[in-house]
Amino acid sequence: MENIDPWQTRRPRTRPVNFAPAYTWLLLIFSLPALLFGCRQAESQVTPTSPEARELALYTFAEDMPQPVLDAFTKEYGITVRCFSFQSPEEAEEHIMSGKVYDVVLIENQLFPALLEGHFLAEIDLANLPNFKNISANFRDLAIDPGNRYSVPASYGTTGLVVRTDLVGNNLKGWADLWDPQYAGKIGLRAQPREIIGLTLKTLGYPFASENPRELEAALNRLLELKPAIALLDIEADEAVRRLLQGEIAILHGYAEDYHEAHEQNPAVAYVLPVEGTALWNESYAVPVTARNRQNAELFINFLLRPEITSQIINEKKYAQPNDAALPLVNPEIRNNPVVFPSDRELRNGSTILPLSPGGKKLYADIWHRFMTEKP
Repeated sequence: MENIDPWQTRRPRTRPVNFAPAYTWLLLIFSLPALLFGCRQAESQVTPTSPEARELALYTFAEDMPQPVLDAFTKEYGITVRCFSFQSPEEAEEHIMSGKVYDVVLIENQLFPALLEGHFLAEIDLANLPNFKNISANFRDLAIDPGNRYSVPASYGTTGLVVRTDLVGNNLKGWADLWDPQYAGKIGLRAQPREIIGLTLKTLGYPFASENPRELEAALNRLLELKPAIALLDIEADEAVRRLLQGEIAILHGYAEDYHEAHEQNPAVAYVLPVEGTALWNESYAVPVTARNRQNAELFINFLLRPEITSQIINEKKYAQPNDAALPLVNPEIRNNPVVFPSDRELRNGSTILPLSPGGKKLYADIWHRFMTEKP
Protein backbone atom coordinates (compact mmCIF):
# COMPACT_ATOMS: atom_id res chain seq x y z
CA MET A 1 0.00 0.00 0.00
CA GLU A 2 1.15 3.54 -0.70
CA ASN A 3 2.64 5.19 2.38
CA ILE A 4 0.22 8.04 3.10
CA ASP A 5 0.69 10.85 5.59
CA PRO A 6 -2.43 10.47 7.78
CA TRP A 7 -2.38 14.14 8.69
CA GLN A 8 -2.10 15.70 5.24
CA THR A 9 -5.83 15.84 4.55
CA ARG A 10 -6.45 17.68 7.81
CA ARG A 11 -4.56 20.79 6.77
CA PRO A 12 -6.30 23.61 4.85
CA ARG A 13 -5.71 23.34 1.12
CA THR A 14 -6.50 25.25 -2.02
CA ARG A 15 -6.97 22.17 -4.17
CA PRO A 16 -9.58 19.41 -3.78
CA VAL A 17 -8.82 16.95 -1.00
CA ASN A 18 -9.49 13.29 -0.38
CA PHE A 19 -11.45 13.31 2.88
CA ALA A 20 -9.82 10.30 4.52
CA PRO A 21 -6.98 8.58 2.64
CA ALA A 22 -5.76 7.11 5.91
CA TYR A 23 -9.05 5.25 6.07
CA THR A 24 -8.59 3.56 2.69
CA TRP A 25 -7.01 0.39 4.10
CA LEU A 26 -9.92 -0.08 6.48
CA LEU A 27 -12.57 0.32 3.82
CA LEU A 28 -10.94 -2.34 1.68
CA ILE A 29 -12.43 -4.78 4.16
CA PHE A 30 -15.86 -3.67 2.97
CA SER A 31 -15.09 -2.41 -0.51
CA LEU A 32 -15.40 -3.35 -4.09
CA PRO A 33 -13.63 -1.02 -6.54
CA ALA A 34 -14.78 2.52 -5.89
CA LEU A 35 -17.67 3.82 -8.00
CA LEU A 36 -16.77 7.05 -9.76
CA PHE A 37 -20.17 8.67 -9.59
CA GLY A 38 -21.33 12.09 -10.67
CA CYS A 39 -24.81 13.63 -10.79
CA ARG A 40 -25.87 16.36 -13.17
CA GLN A 41 -29.35 17.04 -11.86
CA ALA A 42 -29.59 20.43 -10.16
CA GLU A 43 -30.55 20.29 -6.50
CA SER A 44 -33.29 22.87 -7.02
CA GLN A 45 -35.11 20.36 -9.27
CA VAL A 46 -35.75 18.01 -6.35
CA THR A 47 -39.03 18.93 -4.66
CA PRO A 48 -41.64 17.13 -2.56
CA THR A 49 -44.15 15.33 -4.78
CA SER A 50 -47.10 15.46 -2.38
CA PRO A 51 -48.10 18.84 -0.96
CA GLU A 52 -49.91 17.07 1.86
CA ALA A 53 -46.81 15.04 2.81
CA ARG A 54 -45.32 17.62 5.13
CA GLU A 55 -43.86 15.36 7.81
CA LEU A 56 -40.80 13.14 7.77
CA ALA A 57 -39.89 10.48 10.37
CA LEU A 58 -36.15 10.24 11.11
CA TYR A 59 -34.85 7.24 13.08
CA THR A 60 -31.37 7.68 14.56
CA PHE A 61 -29.21 7.34 17.64
CA ALA A 62 -30.44 9.60 20.41
CA GLU A 63 -29.05 13.14 20.10
CA ASP A 64 -27.36 12.32 16.78
CA MET A 65 -28.85 15.06 14.60
CA PRO A 66 -28.51 18.77 15.54
CA GLN A 67 -31.91 20.45 15.88
CA PRO A 68 -30.80 23.56 13.91
CA VAL A 69 -30.20 21.31 10.88
CA LEU A 70 -33.72 19.91 11.12
CA ASP A 71 -35.15 23.40 11.56
CA ALA A 72 -33.29 24.61 8.45
CA PHE A 73 -34.75 21.76 6.39
CA THR A 74 -38.25 22.55 7.63
CA LYS A 75 -37.83 26.25 6.90
CA GLU A 76 -36.67 25.60 3.34
CA TYR A 77 -39.07 22.83 2.33
CA GLY A 78 -41.99 23.13 4.76
CA ILE A 79 -41.51 19.52 5.90
CA THR A 80 -41.44 18.91 9.65
CA VAL A 81 -38.93 16.30 10.84
CA ARG A 82 -40.00 14.09 13.72
CA CYS A 83 -37.10 12.30 15.42
CA PHE A 84 -37.32 8.80 16.83
CA SER A 85 -34.27 7.42 18.62
CA PHE A 86 -32.71 4.08 19.48
CA GLN A 87 -30.09 3.08 22.04
CA SER A 88 -28.18 0.42 20.08
CA PRO A 89 -27.82 -0.99 16.55
CA GLU A 90 -29.58 -4.15 17.73
CA GLU A 91 -32.63 -2.14 18.80
CA ALA A 92 -32.68 -0.29 15.47
CA GLU A 93 -32.56 -3.53 13.51
CA GLU A 94 -35.40 -5.02 15.55
CA HIS A 95 -37.66 -2.00 15.02
CA ILE A 96 -36.99 -1.75 11.28
CA MET A 97 -37.63 -5.46 10.82
CA SER A 98 -40.87 -5.21 12.81
CA GLY A 99 -42.25 -2.82 10.18
CA LYS A 100 -42.28 0.41 12.17
CA VAL A 101 -42.80 3.40 9.90
CA TYR A 102 -39.75 5.60 9.30
CA ASP A 103 -38.79 7.65 6.26
CA VAL A 104 -35.02 7.92 6.84
CA VAL A 105 -32.87 5.82 9.14
CA LEU A 106 -29.25 6.32 10.21
CA ILE A 107 -27.88 2.87 10.96
CA GLU A 108 -24.55 1.13 11.38
CA ASN A 109 -23.16 -0.62 8.34
CA GLN A 110 -23.06 -4.09 9.89
CA LEU A 111 -26.89 -4.15 9.79
CA PHE A 112 -27.21 -3.83 6.03
CA PRO A 113 -26.72 -7.45 4.91
CA ALA A 114 -29.58 -8.75 7.07
CA LEU A 115 -31.87 -5.81 6.27
CA LEU A 116 -31.25 -6.22 2.54
CA GLU A 117 -31.71 -9.97 2.64
CA GLY A 118 -35.06 -9.45 4.34
CA HIS A 119 -36.09 -6.72 1.85
CA PHE A 120 -36.59 -4.13 4.60
CA LEU A 121 -34.89 -1.26 2.72
CA ALA A 122 -36.07 0.63 -0.35
CA GLU A 123 -33.80 1.37 -3.30
CA ILE A 124 -32.52 4.95 -3.37
CA ASP A 125 -32.61 6.87 -6.66
CA LEU A 126 -29.19 8.53 -6.78
CA ALA A 127 -30.47 10.81 -9.55
CA ASN A 128 -32.36 12.57 -6.76
CA LEU A 129 -29.14 12.96 -4.73
CA PRO A 130 -26.91 15.33 -6.73
CA ASN A 131 -24.92 16.01 -3.56
CA PHE A 132 -23.80 12.37 -3.49
CA LYS A 133 -20.90 13.63 -5.61
CA ASN A 134 -19.46 15.08 -2.37
CA ILE A 135 -18.97 11.64 -0.80
CA SER A 136 -15.35 10.50 -0.74
CA ALA A 137 -14.70 7.78 -3.32
CA ASN A 138 -13.17 5.57 -0.62
CA PHE A 139 -16.55 5.32 1.10
CA ARG A 140 -18.65 4.49 -1.98
CA ASP A 141 -19.57 1.15 -3.50
CA LEU A 142 -18.82 -0.88 -0.37
CA ALA A 143 -19.37 -4.62 -0.32
CA ILE A 144 -22.30 -4.22 2.08
CA ASP A 145 -24.14 -2.37 -0.73
CA PRO A 146 -22.49 -2.39 -4.18
CA GLY A 147 -23.40 0.70 -6.16
CA ASN A 148 -24.96 2.40 -3.13
CA ARG A 149 -28.40 1.25 -4.19
CA TYR A 150 -29.66 1.29 -0.60
CA SER A 151 -27.17 3.28 1.49
CA VAL A 152 -25.55 6.72 1.63
CA PRO A 153 -22.39 7.02 3.76
CA ALA A 154 -22.88 9.27 6.78
CA SER A 155 -20.32 9.09 9.60
CA TYR A 156 -17.57 7.00 11.16
CA GLY A 157 -15.41 6.97 14.26
CA THR A 158 -13.68 5.14 17.08
CA THR A 159 -14.71 3.76 20.45
CA GLY A 160 -12.57 4.79 23.39
CA LEU A 161 -12.42 5.49 27.11
CA VAL A 162 -13.17 9.03 28.28
CA VAL A 163 -11.14 9.40 31.46
CA ARG A 164 -11.06 11.87 34.37
CA THR A 165 -7.30 11.89 34.81
CA ASP A 166 -7.70 14.21 37.80
CA LEU A 167 -9.54 11.37 39.57
CA VAL A 168 -7.79 8.21 38.37
CA GLY A 169 -4.47 9.40 36.91
CA ASN A 170 -2.90 8.65 33.53
CA ASN A 171 -2.14 4.95 33.86
CA LEU A 172 -5.24 3.61 32.15
CA LYS A 173 -4.18 2.43 28.70
CA GLY A 174 -6.61 -0.22 27.54
CA TRP A 175 -9.84 -2.16 27.93
CA ALA A 176 -8.16 -4.79 30.13
CA ASP A 177 -7.37 -2.12 32.73
CA LEU A 178 -11.07 -1.94 33.60
CA TRP A 179 -10.63 -5.15 35.60
CA ASP A 180 -8.11 -3.44 37.91
CA PRO A 181 -9.75 -3.27 41.37
CA GLN A 182 -8.70 0.37 41.79
CA TYR A 183 -11.28 1.39 39.17
CA ALA A 184 -14.19 -0.57 40.65
CA GLY A 185 -17.31 1.56 40.95
CA LYS A 186 -15.86 4.28 38.72
CA ILE A 187 -16.69 2.81 35.29
CA GLY A 188 -19.62 3.63 33.01
CA LEU A 189 -20.31 1.39 30.01
CA ARG A 190 -22.85 1.97 27.24
CA ALA A 191 -25.20 -0.92 26.43
CA GLN A 192 -23.51 -1.62 23.08
CA PRO A 193 -23.16 -5.42 22.82
CA ARG A 194 -20.84 -5.67 19.81
CA GLU A 195 -18.35 -3.18 21.24
CA ILE A 196 -18.35 -4.52 24.79
CA ILE A 197 -18.22 -8.20 23.84
CA GLY A 198 -15.71 -7.57 21.03
CA LEU A 199 -13.28 -5.56 23.14
CA THR A 200 -13.53 -8.11 25.94
CA LEU A 201 -12.66 -10.84 23.45
CA LYS A 202 -9.58 -8.79 22.51
CA THR A 203 -8.41 -8.70 26.14
CA LEU A 204 -8.39 -12.51 26.06
CA GLY A 205 -6.39 -12.62 22.84
CA TYR A 206 -9.38 -13.62 20.71
CA PRO A 207 -10.63 -11.95 17.50
CA PHE A 208 -12.94 -8.96 17.96
CA ALA A 209 -15.74 -10.65 15.98
CA SER A 210 -15.13 -14.25 17.09
CA GLU A 211 -18.10 -16.59 16.64
CA ASN A 212 -16.39 -19.42 18.51
CA PRO A 213 -18.78 -20.49 21.31
CA ARG A 214 -15.91 -21.35 23.66
CA GLU A 215 -14.29 -17.95 23.19
CA LEU A 216 -17.59 -16.14 23.63
CA GLU A 217 -18.28 -18.10 26.83
CA ALA A 218 -14.88 -17.00 28.13
CA ALA A 219 -15.74 -13.39 27.28
CA LEU A 220 -19.04 -13.72 29.14
CA ASN A 221 -17.33 -15.04 32.25
CA ARG A 222 -14.84 -12.17 32.11
CA LEU A 223 -17.65 -9.64 31.72
CA LEU A 224 -19.55 -11.13 34.66
CA GLU A 225 -16.42 -10.57 36.75
CA LEU A 226 -16.52 -6.90 35.74
CA LYS A 227 -20.26 -6.43 36.21
CA PRO A 228 -20.18 -5.39 39.92
CA ALA A 229 -17.63 -2.66 39.10
CA ILE A 230 -19.63 -0.86 36.41
CA ALA A 231 -22.68 1.31 35.83
CA LEU A 232 -24.56 0.57 32.60
CA LEU A 233 -25.53 3.80 30.82
CA ASP A 234 -27.81 4.81 27.97
CA ILE A 235 -26.30 6.14 24.76
CA GLU A 236 -27.20 9.83 25.29
CA ALA A 237 -24.07 11.96 25.67
CA ASP A 238 -25.59 14.59 27.94
CA GLU A 239 -26.46 12.22 30.80
CA ALA A 240 -23.26 10.16 30.53
CA VAL A 241 -21.04 13.24 30.42
CA ARG A 242 -22.92 14.80 33.34
CA ARG A 243 -22.16 11.77 35.47
CA LEU A 244 -18.52 11.89 34.41
CA LEU A 245 -18.14 15.59 35.20
CA GLN A 246 -19.86 15.22 38.56
CA GLY A 247 -17.49 12.41 39.50
CA GLU A 248 -20.14 9.69 39.74
CA ILE A 249 -17.94 7.80 37.29
CA ALA A 250 -14.34 8.48 36.28
CA ILE A 251 -14.08 6.26 33.20
CA LEU A 252 -16.68 6.37 30.44
CA HIS A 253 -16.92 3.98 27.49
CA GLY A 254 -17.53 6.61 24.86
CA TYR A 255 -16.89 8.49 21.67
CA ALA A 256 -15.53 11.74 20.26
CA GLU A 257 -18.63 13.77 21.15
CA ASP A 258 -18.43 12.64 24.80
CA TYR A 259 -14.78 13.62 25.00
CA HIS A 260 -15.24 17.07 23.50
CA GLU A 261 -18.29 17.89 25.61
CA ALA A 262 -16.49 16.82 28.79
CA HIS A 263 -13.06 18.25 27.92
CA GLU A 264 -14.52 21.69 27.26
CA GLN A 265 -15.69 21.79 30.87
CA ASN A 266 -12.76 19.93 32.45
CA PRO A 267 -9.35 19.97 30.68
CA ALA A 268 -8.29 16.97 32.75
CA VAL A 269 -10.58 14.74 30.68
CA ALA A 270 -8.62 12.55 28.25
CA TYR A 271 -9.61 10.21 25.40
CA VAL A 272 -7.85 6.84 25.51
CA LEU A 273 -7.94 4.43 22.58
CA PRO A 274 -7.51 0.89 24.00
CA VAL A 275 -4.10 -0.61 23.35
CA GLU A 276 -5.92 -3.80 22.34
CA GLY A 277 -7.37 -1.83 19.42
CA THR A 278 -10.46 0.33 19.15
CA ALA A 279 -13.83 -0.67 17.74
CA LEU A 280 -14.37 1.17 14.44
CA TRP A 281 -17.95 2.00 13.51
CA ASN A 282 -19.53 3.28 10.27
CA GLU A 283 -23.03 4.64 9.74
CA SER A 284 -25.13 5.24 6.61
CA TYR A 285 -28.47 6.77 5.70
CA ALA A 286 -31.13 4.44 4.32
CA VAL A 287 -34.82 4.50 3.42
CA PRO A 288 -37.00 1.69 4.83
CA VAL A 289 -39.69 0.11 2.68
CA THR A 290 -42.18 1.51 5.21
CA ALA A 291 -41.33 5.10 4.21
CA ARG A 292 -44.46 7.11 3.45
CA ASN A 293 -42.80 9.38 0.89
CA ARG A 294 -39.52 8.12 -0.55
CA GLN A 295 -38.86 11.21 -2.64
CA ASN A 296 -39.11 13.41 0.45
CA ALA A 297 -36.69 11.00 2.17
CA GLU A 298 -34.23 11.42 -0.71
CA LEU A 299 -34.73 15.18 -0.55
CA PHE A 300 -33.76 15.13 3.12
CA ILE A 301 -30.68 12.96 2.60
CA ASN A 302 -29.54 15.20 -0.26
CA PHE A 303 -29.99 18.21 2.03
CA LEU A 304 -27.78 16.57 4.66
CA LEU A 305 -25.03 16.07 2.06
CA ARG A 306 -24.72 19.79 1.32
CA PRO A 307 -21.21 20.89 2.35
CA GLU A 308 -22.50 23.62 4.68
CA ILE A 309 -24.94 21.20 6.36
CA THR A 310 -22.48 18.32 6.72
CA SER A 311 -19.85 20.66 8.17
CA GLN A 312 -22.44 22.01 10.60
CA ILE A 313 -23.13 18.47 11.80
CA ILE A 314 -19.41 17.71 12.16
CA ASN A 315 -18.72 20.96 14.00
CA GLU A 316 -21.53 20.37 16.48
CA LYS A 317 -21.46 16.59 16.98
CA LYS A 318 -17.68 16.07 16.58
CA TYR A 319 -17.99 12.97 14.38
CA ALA A 320 -16.15 12.51 11.09
CA GLN A 321 -18.16 12.34 7.86
CA PRO A 322 -16.75 11.36 4.44
CA ASN A 323 -17.84 14.50 2.60
CA ASP A 324 -14.94 16.00 0.62
CA ALA A 325 -16.71 19.28 -0.10
CA ALA A 326 -17.53 19.83 3.58
CA LEU A 327 -13.99 19.43 4.89
CA PRO A 328 -12.78 23.01 4.17
CA LEU A 329 -15.79 24.31 6.13
CA VAL A 330 -15.03 22.26 9.25
CA ASN A 331 -13.47 24.18 12.14
CA PRO A 332 -9.67 23.64 11.95
CA GLU A 333 -9.44 22.55 15.58
CA ILE A 334 -11.92 19.76 14.78
CA ARG A 335 -10.50 18.93 11.36
CA ASN A 336 -7.02 18.57 12.85
CA ASN A 337 -8.13 16.65 15.95
CA PRO A 338 -7.13 12.94 15.92
CA VAL A 339 -10.02 12.12 18.27
CA VAL A 340 -12.43 13.12 15.47
CA PHE A 341 -10.29 12.12 12.48
CA PRO A 342 -8.05 9.26 13.72
CA SER A 343 -4.55 8.75 12.42
CA ASP A 344 -3.58 5.92 10.09
CA ARG A 345 -1.79 4.13 12.94
CA GLU A 346 -4.85 4.26 15.19
CA LEU A 347 -7.10 2.97 12.43
CA ARG A 348 -4.73 0.13 11.60
CA ASN A 349 -4.93 -1.02 15.22
CA GLY A 350 -8.73 -0.98 15.18
CA SER A 351 -11.39 -3.59 14.48
CA THR A 352 -14.20 -2.70 12.10
CA ILE A 353 -17.61 -3.81 13.37
CA LEU A 354 -18.45 -6.27 10.59
CA PRO A 355 -21.70 -8.17 10.02
CA LEU A 356 -22.05 -11.44 11.91
CA SER A 357 -23.44 -14.64 10.44
CA PRO A 358 -27.03 -15.52 11.45
CA GLY A 359 -25.61 -18.06 13.89
CA GLY A 360 -23.14 -15.52 15.22
CA LYS A 361 -25.90 -12.99 15.83
CA LYS A 362 -27.77 -15.53 17.92
CA LEU A 363 -24.64 -16.32 19.91
CA TYR A 364 -23.97 -12.65 20.65
CA ALA A 365 -27.60 -12.02 21.57
CA ASP A 366 -27.47 -14.94 24.01
CA ILE A 367 -24.19 -13.79 25.53
CA TRP A 368 -25.55 -10.27 26.01
CA HIS A 369 -28.82 -11.53 27.53
CA ARG A 370 -26.90 -13.67 29.99
CA PHE A 371 -24.60 -10.78 30.87
CA MET A 372 -27.61 -8.57 31.59
CA THR A 373 -29.52 -11.15 33.61
CA GLU A 374 -27.01 -13.42 35.36
CA LYS A 375 -25.38 -12.59 38.66
CA PRO A 376 -21.55 -12.54 38.86
